[in-house]
Amino acid sequence: MNETYGRYTFSLRKWSVLKRIEELGGSIQYVSRHCGIVSAVVPREQMKGILEDPGLLTAEVDYPVLLPKPMVVGVITREGMRRSVQSSGQVVTWNVSRVWKGTPNPYAGAGVRVGVVDTGIDLNHPDLHRNIKGGVNIVEPKRPPQDGNGHGTHVAGIIAAHSNKQGVIGVAPSASLYAIKVLNDRGVGSITTLVQGIDWGIDNRMHILNLSLSGGRKVPAALTRAIQIANRRGVLVVAAAGNSGNAAGTGDTVEIPARLQPVVAVAALTRGNKRAPFSATGPSLDIAAPGVNILSTYKSGRYGILNGTSQAAPHVSGVAAVYRQQGLSTGTIRQVLGQRAISLGSRRLYGAGLLQL
Repeated sequence: MNETYGRYTFSLRKWSVLKRIEELGGSIQYVSRHCGIVSAVVPREQMKGILEDPGLLTAEVDYPVLLPKPMVVGVITREGMRRSVQSSGQVVTWNVSRVWKGTPNPYAGAGVRVGVVDTGIDLNHPDLHRNIKGGVNIVEPKRPPQDGNGHGTHVAGIIAAHSNKQGVIGVAPSASLYAIKVLNDRGVGSITTLVQGIDWGIDNRMHILNLSLSGGRKVPAALTRAIQIANRRGVLVVAAAGNSGNAAGTGDTVEIPARLQPVVAVAALTRGNKRAPFSATGPSLDIAAPGVNILSTYKSGRYGILNGTSQAAPHVSGVAAVYRQQGLSTGTIRQVLGQRAISLGSRRLYGAGLLQL
């Protein structure tokens, strides 16, 4: 925004605040019917008048959410992938095999709805299109949630690339994927677009929301409220812990939304089951999963190798989809994830440990 206007999020005690915002020259951008959050563009000089309104609970600057420092190791064309897996037809990647202790059941995750809250998904990717059942573009509402970045497609493939005798296979190969595009093709969104994406997930009865994105360590009331409501509605929210960790593993570096209590916060592991040097650390970590040299689907029908907690989180979403298929509730899934994990050491580095099915 310019110097004259700012974008803010408000939580309200009384709906009369909406009228007050408009009287002071503000423009209402979004009203959440689930969590009572309002996003508005307001003249900065008029904010004092809104803050003094007794019907207001909280007011915050609507700041950005971003991809957590994504690290692309390499990109492989579809033809290059075909040549590399000619004999086997389809790759069972080391990371998916690690979680399953073998090859995934091709029917795992059937009937479970997983929302990929990200940069969208390559809607035509041969390994994904059969499992993509819908979605929404929050960033450009009149356009489909097509991924022009690659990140969301990579995440989606880890969760549910289907078993089609080519390319790769996901953790839950028959789960239903929904592309919830809250970040633009540069990987930039806002607290408001994220809240809108979560609301869409509630409205469309998602079982799981995967949030491989980050917004620093400041905890916004608007996002906290949105995630609490999703959790109460039975939606399991899984998030990347963030890539702001240091090699020594010191400090509390977990970013939002993973910092928030109802969220399953996921750290990243190397192939040797060691903490990735970039993986965020802190007491809010819940579990760890593979996040280094991860091969998955990528934009334009290609495949990519990426590093990050963004890659660790969708392993957990895939496993959660398998448990949901078995009839487990959100609360029980959280418990089982921790119970079945293999301890790797300090909880502030690994949470409960290595994710296992």
